[in-house]
Amino acid sequence: MIRPITAAETRPLRAAILRPGQPPAKLVYPGDDHPDGFHAGAFKNDHLVGIATIYPEPSPEAYRAEMPAGLAFRLRGMATTPEVRGEGFGRGLLEACFAHVQANGSDLLWCNARIGALAFYQTLGLQTIGPEFDIPGIGPHYVMWVQLG
Repeated sequence: MIRPITAAETRPLRAAILRPGQPPAKLVYPGDDHPDGFHAGAFKNDHLVGIATIYPEPSPEAYRAEMPAGLAFRLRGMATTPEVRGEGFGRGLLEACFAHVQANGSDLLWCNARIGALAFYQTLGLQTIGPEFDIPGIGPHYVMWVQLG
């Protein structure tokens, strides 16, 4: 089951999966409280097993000429617990995010994707743009994006 959750509800999984050992301040993203933002939670047996956050944020300036113009949403903090990977929770989270983007008048979603997530995102239509880059303390990433609709 996928349903909206609060930013605060995302933080335990952000800490456990995305930013282990980092201080609590690193679990709060700048767009967490944006009025057009959305936090999705995936639940299995009433237990939170996946999270995703999106909020309006312009696409990276370096790639704007190559991406569609207009309102863009950024995906951040997407994660599923290891024991449910491959069960469709990630797909459900991303599809809920796609629906929110479109319901809010946009068709562009982008993210900084970890290398290990590239294949997953590609199966749902996202494509890489630009070179690999490193986020200190987290690891190598690519910018990925998708035009919906």
